[in-house]
Amino acid sequence: MPQQLPITEIREKFAEITGRVQFAGERIAIQKHGKTVAALVPPSDLEALRTLEEQLDLLDALEALSDYREEGGVSLEELKASLGPKAARRGNVYERLRQRLR
Repeated sequence: MPQQLPITEIREKFAEITGRVQFAGERIAIQKHGKTVAALVPPSDLEALRTLEEQLDLLDALEALSDYREEGGVSLEELKASLGPKAARRGNVYERLRQRLR
């Protein structure tokens, strides 16, 4: 469990605390009025979190592809119609922008 420190202490000892995080691998939960509002974690933890998020995104994409293969899909026009007139207008804007960029 990460050490919990009030934000006032973080302000006072920022360089020291970030050094502990960087070099000792400590995890610090920053508290404000008794509630955790942020955390300081080593770069390796941040990279691990990014990797995990990418893997979860890939699993979601694979699940969506599997659903599409099993259930089929809808055309872009059907999707626009189901989303209503605002989405259709946005679609027209996107198409005009795409044509201008060609």
